[in-house]
Amino acid sequence: MPSEIKYRLAQLRTATPQLRLYALVDGFHYHQHHEQALEESPSVRGLFIGTVDEHLAPSGPWLLDAESAPFDLVSHAALLETRVASVSWIITTMELDALAHALQSRMQMELPDGRLALLRLWDPRALASAARDFDETQRRYLFEGITEWLLLREGRRVRIGRHDAQDH
Repeated sequence: MPSEIKYRLAQLRTATPQLRLYALVDGFHYHQHHEQALEESPSVRGLFIGTVDEHLAPSGPWLLDAESAPFDLVSHAALLETRVASVSWIITTMELDALAHALQSRMQMELPDGRLALLRLWDPRALASAARDFDETQRRYLFEGITEWLLLREGRRVRIGRHDAQDH
């Protein structure tokens, strides 16, 4: 994993030792760049699995427990992040299954006209736009339980959290 992410996690753990680190990865880009598909395991969850979009699971979002997933998966995710906007890092106290469930529930948004839309949380560009454009209530909901969400934006590391989501 990127050194600045390790450093930030260590900083935050001084106050909250139970924090965990996850990578949220675009399955399509992962497969394109590493010629292998992500698969469910004790440390990897497909966020479309068990939803109406399950048929899209291989190309959809995947959540990796960055500290217990196989080293090659995490290092591939870190490399992928430098190549294409398709990886973000989440620091939270939540366990893998709880975070996967929370993210699944936050991907569906109701539009003002009542239609449902898919919020591409696994795309760092969409996440940064949501953090910037959502109102306070929407940001609070999006970041509930998440200490920080880290991503690369225009080659620069950005940290977004409940307390500062409006700044990005």
